[in-house]
Amino acid sequence: MTSRTISAEAQALFGSDAVAHVWTNNADGSPQVSVVWFIVQGDEILFGTDANSHKARNLRRDDRVVLSIEDTERNERGFQRHLVIRGRARLEPGPDPDLMDRLAVKYTGLHQHPLALRDSPNAVVVRVSIDRISGEGPWLTD
Repeated sequence: MTSRTISAEAQALFGSDAVAHVWTNNADGSPQVSVVWFIVQGDEILFGTDANSHKARNLRRDDRVVLSIEDTERNERGFQRHLVIRGRARLEPGPDPDLMDRLAVKYTGLHQHPLALRDSPNAVVVRVSIDRISGEGPWLTD
């Protein structure tokens, strides 16, 4: 499946300080969920993690991934707006200090990422290509 183009409405949510909840599949089929800082680059979602994390191990085995990002607004019916991305992940060896510093600026205002992952030889960059966008909000088309 090819990547989907990200709408202006989704870009606006992605540009906010909302974090993403990332679902991967454990070896036994159960879900593994964690929260990540992320950015959009082109038509991909990027985040960093440790190569030995559950996320990374799961994605090496099964590249399917779901990300959920919650908006601060509710729609006219009172439902919390949110965006769900289903896609495929590709892991690239890190570290990537530039990516980590861009995440730090977005989420903390700091110009250098405060955690060891910034320069860790165990860091990987996760690139998610989008297969499908769903949820509740203006990013959906009829």
